Amino acid sequence: MFSVLSNKNFRNLFLAQNFSLIGTGLATVALSLLAFDLTGENAAILLSSLFTIKMVIYVFFSPIAGAFSNKFNRRFYLVSLDIVRAIAAIGLFFVNEIWHIFIVISIIYITSAAFTPIYQSTIPQLFHEDEDYTKALSLSRLSIDLENILGYMLAALILIFYDYKSLFIGTSFGFIASALLILTIFLPKVTESEAIKDIRFIGKITYGLKKYTVLPELKGLMFMNLAVSAGGAMILVNTVIMVRALLGMDEGALPVAMFFFGFGSVLGAILVPRILKRYSVWKLMYFGAYTISIVFIMFSILITHGVFNFMLLLIFWFISGFGYSFVLTPMGRIIRASVREDELSQLFAAQFSLSHLCWLLMYPLAGFLITQFDVIVTLFSLAIIILLATVISSGYIKDKNIHH
Repeated sequence: MFSVLSNKNFRNLFLAQNFSLIGTGLATVALSLLAFDLTGENAAILLSSLFTIKMVIYVFFSPIAGAFSNKFNRRFYLVSLDIVRAIAAIGLFFVNEIWHIFIVISIIYITSAAFTPIYQSTIPQLFHEDEDYTKALSLSRLSIDLENILGYMLAALILIFYDYKSLFIGTSFGFIASALLILTIFLPKVTESEAIKDIRFIGKITYGLKKYTVLPELKGLMFMNLAVSAGGAMILVNTVIMVRALLGMDEGALPVAMFFFGFGSVLGAILVPRILKRYSVWKLMYFGAYTISIVFIMFSILITHGVFNFMLLLIFWFISGFGYSFVLTPMGRIIRASVREDELSQLFAAQFSLSHLCWLLMYPLAGFLITQFDVIVTLFSLAIIILLATVISSGYIKDKNIHH
């Protein structure tokens, strides 16, 4: 898997992603502490509002970014966004009013919505072979999962010696390091076809989204976004309730549970390139989705019969991590195989938008179900959503006999 790092352009792009992720991880911790500093016990309301704004910006702004990204030098485009993010992160250091947070964070979210899909659409242009591209996707997934595990540890280490606002300085350094690394990269110029050039700007905004309503493989991918967000929302939203309220454990149990989920996802990402040598992308993604749904159904049945303990939670979350990674990691392969190179920016922007729309729907649903009913109903309901979404997806692929 690590052989693709011999490609200098990808290696520096990969390192840039890691510095950017470290900066984002530090900002997440610092933002939580800043929210508590400004609002006390109402911090949860402020944070939930910020995360909702984040999802809305990601859904609506990324297609706009994808529409004009090919008009600029891609390296200049990505570096400029990193610089804006770095300056905005420094601004958080001086925040002392709630409305300040909303303005600065919105700037960071808008630039991230413009940055991430273009970064993702650049990777397939650096590799000609699907096998190498798969390894690159696995490494990118691996770095995201490791950031989730190590980001909190790094933040905790910094907080031993410095005030939490120093984490915003670390965030800024992460974005600056990312910009410097991207400056060393040669990115191939993307020339738009005459068909895309003739489309008006408004049409380019919706170009990628329209492809998802026309191409059967992208229709299938859209439902896989729904499936994986239903599984992820259950774990990310409700683990704290399962650990603290239902099992009555202390605060330290939550990061342990999330570590097991993250560790499963890391191992899953490592295995993806090997598995795809023998099986198709779709078979792996469906296997991952069915794995999560079966885990949720088994868990709900066991809880119904009074079998519920922390060790069981860790095992099921570890297995779910594998399924989660099996669905998410190879998605880029589907997009790359479905469209021309000059369409990649719009398609990855559409994927970024639609996937976050699914999360925007599933986050509140997961919270609503466990609040209004119980964990059994929540696990079973989300498992059914995963199953239905996967079955619908497989219908599109089976009808067209598509294999990647």
